[in-house]
Amino acid sequence: MGVSGVDEQNRAAASAPRQEKEYIFTGGYQHSMDNKGRLIVPNPFRESLGPVFCIGPSFNFKAIALYPTSVWEKTRQQYKSLGAANSNLKMYLENFDAMSYRDQECDAQGRVLLPARLRINLLGEEKDVDVLGSGEYIRILSRKASADQFDSFMAALPDILEALDRLGAARDGIRQARSEQGE
Repeated sequence: MGVSGVDEQNRAAASAPRQEKEYIFTGGYQHSMDNKGRLIVPNPFRESLGPVFCIGPSFNFKAIALYPTSVWEKTRQQYKSLGAANSNLKMYLENFDAMSYRDQECDAQGRVLLPARLRINLLGEEKDVDVLGSGEYIRILSRKASADQFDSFMAALPDILEALDRLGAARDGIRQARSEQGE
């Protein structure tokens, strides 16, 4: 008996290399946590985040991050591959793991319960937060911390723009050199 076309398609799909979904979270929203530590995840973020996700610290441990599960796993693997033999990297990974919570979900109202340990360590007593797209993940930080980060960004902006100009000039120089070489 032959294999049906559907079975052949299923086998082909299973053996095909998986294409990793690309996440790009952009935009920012202001929300308040309720007394239980629940926060409404803005609908555009919730749709991209998926039904199950991870909550943990941001790279610099200055914000709470909501990660699509695949992004959290990739991030954790990158940290792990940097070298568990290095005591500082080992300490970083241990704290990243201790403050990460897998298999999180929003309730029917679109709220997520932010774990107490993260709220206490990263938000303090603040209930008013900014929920910000940060590329592959979502950052949650107090409004004051968000305002302070933006002020720091604005103060550094002239240097950032100059560095971007240099990178652009370098990129343009490489392109020109390649075109002159016939690449």
